[in-house]
Amino acid sequence: MHFSLDKWRKMEQYSYAMEEKGSRSLGSQKKLVSLRGGFMHKIGDNGRMVLPSNFREALLNRGVIRLIIIRDLDCLRVWPEDEWEKREDGFKDLNLDDSRVSGYLRYLYANLSDLEIDGQGRFVISEQLKKDMGFKGQAYLLGMGNLFEIWNPEAYQWKSKELEQGFSGNRNYVAEMLEKRKRDEGK
Repeated sequence: MHFSLDKWRKMEQYSYAMEEKGSRSLGSQKKLVSLRGGFMHKIGDNGRMVLPSNFREALLNRGVIRLIIIRDLDCLRVWPEDEWEKREDGFKDLNLDDSRVSGYLRYLYANLSDLEIDGQGRFVISEQLKKDMGFKGQAYLLGMGNLFEIWNPEAYQWKSKELEQGFSGNRNYVAEMLEKRKRDEGK
């Protein structure tokens, strides 16, 4: 959408008028901080990708310039550094003498790397990750609220059919989990 300078001025004047009346102005609206939506994006030969504009805006609003990328079983999971730090704090209380815990953490940290986001919202996926995930010039980025995933488009096409078939049951399961959490917090 393209606005002329006159339209921007009118919007600005409207914003000021609403502020004087005590209403929320356009300038005081809540900033985007959540990673949402699905986007097909190009991966350059060197592994460079550009973040979707709304992902870039959300990360910028949170002051995030580093991503943590983890090779999962069927996709890459990408955590903004602030979210990863919260998750990592939860690991501190785990019993490392438990072989399942230490095995999980070993695998996780062996398949994790840090990525810097440049000034144009670009980052580089390693050649090894490109090869492991079978990326061939395109990737599907899926926003999941506090993180996003990077999928091989063919793998996601197959996965999306599975997700669609299980959506109703999964929706009910999530609703039950949220209700249980609400009850537990009320205790």
